[in-house]
Amino acid sequence: MTNLPIDQIRQTVHPTADQGAALDDLSAASSQASDIIKSSCPSSVPLTPIGRLDAAEQRLDATIKAIQIVRSPLEKFYQALSDEQRQRFNAMNGSTEGAPSTGNMAAACSQQGGSVIDLPVQRIEQVVQPTAQQQSAFDGLKKAAQKAGDQLQSSCPTAVPKSPVARVDTVETRLTAMADAIKSVRPDLQNFYVSLSDEQKAKFNTMGPPPNAASSPQQRQSGGQR
Repeated sequence: MTNLPIDQIRQTVHPTADQGAALDDLSAASSQASDIIKSSCPSSVPLTPIGRLDAAEQRLDATIKAIQIVRSPLEKFYQALSDEQRQRFNAMNGSTEGAPSTGNMAAACSQQGGSVIDLPVQRIEQVVQPTAQQQSAFDGLKKAAQKAGDQLQSSCPTAVPKSPVARVDTVETRLTAMADAIKSVRPDLQNFYVSLSDEQKAKFNTMGPPPNAASSPQQRQSGGQR
């Protein structure tokens, strides 16, 4: 949403001189936004689950900032277009051949939401084996993760907007929901983590992503059932 295909937009819309100046402003904003996103990439994977959650939040915040940088010049350029030009612009990422359907995007939205929180509580329980004293903190973490997951699913769009400005707004709303979900889970994750012994923390730290995280959704589902 920030690394915009400026040349493709230019070839599709055929902007006038005035519109071309607005497109140049959009190109500069897109470049600035891309730099912000690139600079937010962590140089290394944090050791602790809390650190990994914080890194994900920082990445989301940077992406939201980048989208906000792009939105104003995108709207300015879009408003400068004629109705016919807007239709061509909309069609670039709308109902053109190869574009994902609304159902596919909704499914992808749900999958992405789970990956952001990425707290396989059953596996955490198996690996860490919380004591009776730690169980209350672990139950709090499970409830927080479940609530965050439910909120993320409810924030998935039911339809893909036609205009690029509306699509940017939809993405920003979704990313903000992800960032809020992380913020809601972090206190309970922190509370549970500090209750662990050094040995338990070491086991939790080295869990990393769930098994078969790079495999197909079907393989991940079967792995989660084991």
